Formats: sequence, structure tokens, C-alpha cells
Amino acid sequence: MAGKSIIKDTEGTRQALIRAGLDLFGRNGFDATSTREIAQAAGVNSAGIAYHFGGKDGLRQACAAAIVARMQAVIAGGQAPVGEGAADREAAQAQLLALVERIVAFLTTVPESEIIVRFVVREMLTPSPAFEALYGGLFDPVHRRLCRVWAAATGMEPEAPATRLAVFSAMGQVFYFRIARPAIKRRMGWDEIGPEEAGAIAEAVRASVRASILACAGEAS
Repeated sequence: MAGKSIIKDTEGTRQALIRAGLDLFGRNGFDATSTREIAQAAGVNSAGIAYHFGGKDGLRQACAAAIVARMQAVIAGGQAPVGEGAADREAAQAQLLALVERIVAFLTTVPESEIIVRFVVREMLTPSPAFEALYGGLFDPVHRRLCRVWAAATGMEPEAPATRLAVFSAMGQVFYFRIARPAIKRRMGWDEIGPEEAGAIAEAVRASVRASILACAGEAS
């Protein structure tokens, strides 16, 4: 029992530090965030950062790895990996639209999405080794799989520049609803984004993606 308790406490400390790192690195930047601030936010001893991650750089890498794992789980949604099983255009389109719905639901209704997106955006603006982990573990493989599904849905070539840009365009509008959340709430007159509002957003994005698929299919035929 004692051994299990120690393991649980150790994992709890790691997760608390990762959550604090995600929040503070994303909010203030890596250089402006001290290990003392991270430890204080996590409610642990500052020595824990060196013990669990080897230092602040190691913690930033662990934050990136945590994002990769979390977003891969959201993208999979308990289903077959995106990009597999899309044997025809209708199946491929359904797979893309289902993915849009899962990501919109996560970004608009799950609180942790805020610190994840803030961390990712900062890494995009000022790439570090953590960006390489995000790109190699998430952006590149997911984008490639989506390009294959997009190609199956439209008849385009998977790695054609037009296909890659179309996928970037489709996914960009999904993430806009997290990044621009304050402006969207104000312009829409929403006090909050709950299930009803998230459903309206998902429907709007699905309609846009569906129209883009049809337009690309028409150009490819």
C-alpha cells in the first residue's frame, strides 16, 4: 500500500507541475517564468522540477508531450485513427466532419483547452525545442492523415499544395473559436459558451468545411 501511495503522489506532483508549466509558460513566456513561480502554482517544492524533469527546459518538453497526448486522444475520440477506414468520399467526408465536431467541443467547452492553446500559440510565435516536439508529435502526423482523408473526400492528391492549404484552412477556423473567444462572445451577445453555443459553432464550421470539400471536389473532377 505504501508503495502505491508513493507512486500516486509522485505522479500527482508531475501532473501538477505540468499543469502549472502549461499555464505560466503560455501566459508569461518561458524566460519570464521562474521555477519558484511554477512550484508555487503547483503547490510543491521547487526542487521537484529538477527531480522530475531535470530543470525548466525539461518541464517545457514535458508540457509539449502532454499536449500531444491530450490532443491525440481528442482527435481519436475513441474511434479508428483519422485517415483510416475512409474508403469512399462519403465516408471520408463523415470522418472529417466528425473530427471537426470533436475538436470544436473540446476547444469551446473544456476549460483546459485555454492553457493548451495559449502554450501552443506562444510556441508558434517563438519556436523552441518544445515546438519541435509539438510539430513532430502532433501537427505533422495529424496534418498528413487529414490530407489523406481530404484527398479521399475530394479526389485531390494527398500531398498537393492545394490539399495541404485546404486542410490548414479548415482546421484554422476551428481553432479561431478558441483564440478569439472573448471577441466571439461579445459579438454574438453570449455570456458564456456552453453546449448550445458550442453546438451552433460546430454546425457553422461543419457547413464551412463541407462547402470547402464540395468546392475542392468540383475542381478536382
